[in-house]
Amino acid sequence: MQILLLSLVLGVVCAVQEPQSETDYSLFSGEWNTIYIGSSNIEKISENGPFRILLRRLDLDSAGDRFIYTFFLKVNGQCTKISSLAIKTEENTYVCHYAGKNKFEILHLSKTAIIIDIVNEDEGGLVTKMVALVGKVGDIQKEDIEKFKEVAKEKEIPEENIVNIINIDDCPTSE
Repeated sequence: MQILLLSLVLGVVCAVQEPQSETDYSLFSGEWNTIYIGSSNIEKISENGPFRILLRRLDLDSAGDRFIYTFFLKVNGQCTKISSLAIKTEENTYVCHYAGKNKFEILHLSKTAIIIDIVNEDEGGLVTKMVALVGKVGDIQKEDIEKFKEVAKEKEIPEENIVNIINIDDCPTSE
């Protein structure tokens, strides 16, 4: 009888505990590059667009509550280095202010790739859906690219609205 009661108590304790996050944030900080970005509004990621971002680095704080992302934006042939702060609002979701208000959700994180869902509301109130694949150059896996393409399709981003950024990235790689 005591064993049954103990089993019941342990079962209840396990059931009421919050599930552990499946995201391993220790993989997050470090050097990353934009591989692909897709957008519901192609102007946002076209040449000189505000989201044709050439990512260089992500730095997550020790609590995992905020991260700084450093990137280059190339406008009229000129590479400009920018850093921005993103603050955690819920599990795997961050907000930041850059070219309006942005909500980032980390959909996939591995040692070599991150797939990010982005919703941007610009200063004029226009909402744009984007999906980005960032990775470790030379280490990106075919599976990550396929997963990115599946996510873009799920988010209703047309294939013609996906830009291969890594092939056009000619801004400095070191800081």
